[in-house]
Formats: sequence, C-alpha cells, structure tokens
Amino acid sequence: MQTKRDTYQIITDTILAALENCGPCERPWMGPALTMPVNAVSGHEYRGTNVLMLWVAAQEAGYAENQWATFKQWSESGASVRKGEKATPVIWFKMLERKGDDVGDDDENGRHIPFARLSWVFNAAQINGRQPEKVRTPKDNQVSPIELADGLVAASGANIRHEGARAFYRPSTDEIVLPPRHLFTGTSTSSATEAYYGVALHELTHWSAPRLQREFGKRFGDDAYAAEELVAELGAAFLCARLGVSAEPRADHAKYLASWIKILKGDRKAFITAASKASEASDYLLAFQG
Repeated sequence: MQTKRDTYQIITDTILAALENCGPCERPWMGPALTMPVNAVSGHEYRGTNVLMLWVAAQEAGYAENQWATFKQWSESGASVRKGEKATPVIWFKMLERKGDDVGDDDENGRHIPFARLSWVFNAAQINGRQPEKVRTPKDNQVSPIELADGLVAASGANIRHEGARAFYRPSTDEIVLPPRHLFTGTSTSSATEAYYGVALHELTHWSAPRLQREFGKRFGDDAYAAEELVAELGAAFLCARLGVSAEPRADHAKYLASWIKILKGDRKAFITAASKASEASDYLLAFQG
C-alpha cells in the first residue's frame, strides 16, 4: 500500500521527467474579450495606437470591459473613479491654426497643423456608481463540483473572491482572487474542472506561505519568486492527486513548471527543497479537513 509520501515522490519524479519535453503553457480560462475599446460617454471607438495601449492595459489589469473615459467624463456621468486607481494614457490630436505669414508652406491641412495631446482614461472596472455592462461569458459552467476540494477550500477559511480575469494571491490583503468558474474552459490537456481546481489550489498553496513562514532568502536571491511559484504548482499537483481532482500528474503542471526551469538547472537541490516545502504546504492544508 502506497503511503502519502510515496504519492508525493511519484508526482515529483513524473513532473521532473516531463520538464524538458513540455510545450508552452496554456491559460485555462477565458480572458477579457478582445473587443474594440470605446469611450464610455460618446460611444466612439478608439483608433490607432490607442487601441493597442488600451488592449495592453486591459490585459495586464484583467479588465473584462472595453469602456473607457476620463476622470471628468466619469464624474459628469454620475460615477466616480475609485481612490488609488491608475489611469491609462491615450493620445489625441488638436488642430492648431498657423499664425503669421512667415511660417513657410502650408501642409495638407492648409493653415492648420495637428498638435498631439495626452489624456488619461480609466476603465469601467475602475469605477464606482455605475452599473457594469454584461460581460460575454460561456453559456454553461463547465466546472463540475468536487466535494472534497470544495470542502478543503471552505475549511481553510481563506478569503477568496471570484472576479476579473486573473488568478493571484495578494499578501498585502491576504486574499485570493480567481476568475469566475464559468470562465474556465480547460486546455488541450485538462478539463475545465481540472483547470479550475488546479488554479485554485495553486493560489491556496501561496496562501499557506505566511502561515508556514515559508521564505526563500539569500540562497535563491532573485530566483526567490520562481522558487515560491515552483512550490505552489507542486503543492497544487499534490493536492489535486489527494483530493481526486486528477488521477495522475497532468502535463499542465509540467508546462507551468518549465517557466521556472532556470532555477532547477542552477541549483540541483532547488527542486528537492521546493518539493519538500510543497509537501509541507499540502499537509498543512489537508489538515483543515480533520
């Protein structure tokens, strides 16, 4: 009969063997729809460079809406920008009239020349006092509940919010943010259910770090972040196996870990350290089930 530690070792060995041959990492949920950004007041679409600027800003922040407006425009519409929100610059051109007779030949605009100006806009997701637009989502939730996994998450008492299109643990507020379940669609190697619980348990492993006083100091230096990510993904793999989310280590785990392969090649003991920390984290979390 295999012990829990045997399970950990099998998972660790399987993932390590797959690292060198895995493909690119796939995000297992739907992000914001790539729709043209529009001004929330006029309804006009942004053009040119502004489209790319706003797409990038929305992608990085996880905004699910495509409406933008200046601070003044939001205020005049009865809404307000939340305190501390960061604005995104957009460029626009104002036509200035040439003055004097010694300005040389006129350009194609006659006596007018374009003058570039910057405005600063905020996404609808950064606003209070406004009813958000309905976001396009899959019609059916493809995530099937897994009682053991849901029970563990609930028993942990972790503060989890389902919103936006990013997944992360925020140490400053001690909370986990996940995309809503209906956004999870899975990947080429995992179902939507495996994807959701894999991501949720990854972030829950991060959540365990301050409770277990898990820190990576001088030994890892600039790679400390990578080491913690390695622990979180191994912890998720261990928990997925123990909770019946997936019967065997999935290629998704190896694909994700490949992003941190540098630290493994630079320190032969790094993977053993990470696996040990991941085992400790999964034991800690499983204990919440009694």
